[in-house]
Amino acid sequence: MADLADTHDLYQKSVQSPDNDMEFLSDYFKGYTGKVLRQFREDFCGTAYLSAYFVAQHAKNQAIGVDLDWPTLNWGIKHNVSSLTPEQQQRLSLVNANVLDVQQPRMQMIAALNFSYMVFHDRPTLLQYLTNARESIQPGGVIVMDVWGGSESQVLQEEAREIENSDDAQIGDFIFTWDQDTFDPFTHFYTTRIHFSFTDDSEIRDAFVYNWRLWTIPEVTELMTEAGFQDIHVLWEGTDPDTKEGTATYERVDKGDADLAWIAYIVGQNPSG
Repeated sequence: MADLADTHDLYQKSVQSPDNDMEFLSDYFKGYTGKVLRQFREDFCGTAYLSAYFVAQHAKNQAIGVDLDWPTLNWGIKHNVSSLTPEQQQRLSLVNANVLDVQQPRMQMIAALNFSYMVFHDRPTLLQYLTNARESIQPGGVIVMDVWGGSESQVLQEEAREIENSDDAQIGDFIFTWDQDTFDPFTHFYTTRIHFSFTDDSEIRDAFVYNWRLWTIPEVTELMTEAGFQDIHVLWEGTDPDTKEGTATYERVDKGDADLAWIAYIVGQNPSG
């Protein structure tokens, strides 16, 4: 089964949920700005799964996906963009370039999700990215970046999760494993890996390997301030008082909880004038 599997397809089924993500981003943008999200840019877009989904939701939606890796973008063209109608494809632009260099056209929102900006290992480069992103956003528009932390984020461990895959009769259900392989507390440099395993005991080790810096909320928000963003704030996941589990709903808060593991969103607004 490992020989038959497509790692990008496995990744999308394991990690991404464009329907939930775009509903959340669109609803928050409307509530925050009072405007409807129609121009969306996905930085580090990979297979452009999110961008392709966005343009399919409304006839006025436009999206740009930016990624440096051409083979991954090309896979997205063949498997995600190709499923769109010709008219929808006209409203989606994929740019094979460094996110540090792309500014035009200016969009209402830039999203940098799946912790992708953590490929930047030093403050000057992350500041360069944030400054370029602000200059790529329309006045009053926003950037949204996810961030993760908690004590378990610095523990070397593997976390396995079963993924339902009933639409693929050749592969069937499979196991997605998130591997926190190495972590240096001095630098916060981090190596994480994704593995896949299958019901016939075959597996794909190191399907994806990431060399990141685990940035913290205060580091990112301070750099966003330096880059010129305003009203920088954090969206924190709510907790069910009965089950003590996350509710998958995120609200603006001024203080977080010292959970063992958490994921939040950092939002910054480009000044209107």
